[in-house]
Amino acid sequence: MIIQPKKPEELIALLRSAPLVLYGMGGAGLRIAKWCDENRITYIFADKNAENRKKETNTAVILPQAIQKLYPDANIVISSIIYYEEIFVELQRLGIDQSRILSYQLFMPENILWADLDNNIDWDLMRFRVEMFSEWITADIRSIVDYGAGRMYLREYVPPEVEYFPVDYIRRNEQTILCDLNSGEFPDIRSDAAVCSGVLEFIFTAEQLLTHVCNHTNKMVILSYLGIENFPDIKGRRASAYVSDLSDTQISELMTSKGFHLEKKVPDPVNSACQVYLFCRAPK
Repeated sequence: MIIQPKKPEELIALLRSAPLVLYGMGGAGLRIAKWCDENRITYIFADKNAENRKKETNTAVILPQAIQKLYPDANIVISSIIYYEEIFVELQRLGIDQSRILSYQLFMPENILWADLDNNIDWDLMRFRVEMFSEWITADIRSIVDYGAGRMYLREYVPPEVEYFPVDYIRRNEQTILCDLNSGEFPDIRSDAAVCSGVLEFIFTAEQLLTHVCNHTNKMVILSYLGIENFPDIKGRRASAYVSDLSDTQISELMTSKGFHLEKKVPDPVNSACQVYLFCRAPK
């Protein structure tokens, strides 16, 4: 999430005008909290897992049910993108007037693209996902194409004798294979395995890329995706720079139609609402 309010001075004045509660302590909530700290705005957190969350911050954390009693005049910022609608409904059920409920979108610029997020992403978190991917790569894999390679962490987790082809939209080092995936510019490389980690949500050509990957991969495809089922809020998706809205069913049906069967699907270690898939080419 990028913090770049459209009208920062007005927002600061609003947030200082009454007690402030930030509901949600995920990535978005912590970024909003940091911005508030920088602008000397006092706040407390509300979270369903308040007891566990207290260990993660020096700021007070309360249960949502306590907001109305402890802070009856507070403004409440819903600082969760994925669970915005769910939290909004809960706050209304708790008797909180809609005029006091503010959206995380107040902190964000008008339009966001992946290029905007690139310098703000916590790349170290991506290691957890990549490490899990690497454990799925079998000993018979001799070559891998890494679509949206980013910091190329995957290279560190696969044997040095495995050919590694990092594909990205900007040149991160001399190894990078430059491709603008959004323009349908895909690399003409055949490999044993392909990885699409945190890339499909951010490109308009997600289905075309998956088709290309299947047509150029011999054995396995590993990918992550936050589908429309787990994150149905279109405004929230666009605020996250997501430009594709595939469902779990669409992904599975496309891969099956191209000769791959689903071997494994588990929650993403970086974001449990996201799914990580392992597809293997079906035997002929």
